[in-house]
Amino acid sequence: MASIPTTCRRLVAALALLAIACPAQTQLREFRNRALTFRIDLPANWRQLAPSEALRIGENPKAPAELGLSQPGGYYAVGPVDEWLAGVFTSPWVQVVEQDKEWHLGDDFAAQLAEQWRKTGAATGVEYELRDIRRDKVGAQAREVLTARRTSTPKPPRLPHASLDVHAPAGVQEVTLSFTCPVAEYARWDPEFHRWLQTLAFAHAARGEQKLSDRLWTPILSGAVVGLVLLLLYKHTRRRG
Repeated sequence: MASIPTTCRRLVAALALLAIACPAQTQLREFRNRALTFRIDLPANWRQLAPSEALRIGENPKAPAELGLSQPGGYYAVGPVDEWLAGVFTSPWVQVVEQDKEWHLGDDFAAQLAEQWRKTGAATGVEYELRDIRRDKVGAQAREVLTARRTSTPKPPRLPHASLDVHAPAGVQEVTLSFTCPVAEYARWDPEFHRWLQTLAFAHAARGEQKLSDRLWTPILSGAVVGLVLLLLYKHTRRRG
């Protein structure tokens, strides 16, 4: 029979391996957007990126391009801002796009979304790969959304990253949440992304598809998807250069 110390050592080793395989869940705190149209629990040390901070971060050639622009109430990142200001970009974050009107999703929504990213990639030189584009239900309200898994491969020195894109009708808005991290870390963070998504809630019911005369929806291709904002950011960066 193994001695008690040996048994304890084996138990400690097993627990250590388990901790490596299953990282501890991040402590969360509620985040609400400025328009108060949605809320979601995100890591407690995260905050919304301010425009002045985005300008500073955008000067770092290794920073993800998405972090170089922030427009409160329209396009912004929520994440470990202090790490970014220190030049560290290894942690995940959420990129948020708020659009005035809900999208209208036809049966060809997957093809439309893929085409939008193809055009953005052709203009910016970033290679985008989309997969698993589908309708899904998320959050405490089981809100029907459009989700996609996206890989973005920019030119060096920027590193590739992976995103879980969630396009959600928010009644008075269309909200896109892109849960993003380095490609090599996606398998680790994907369960956490879904845990956070379970807390997503909206202040307004989705309007749903209306009559054409109501004009309450926006075709997906003319919507302010993340790719369109990146295209504007790319053009802005070239003008600064």
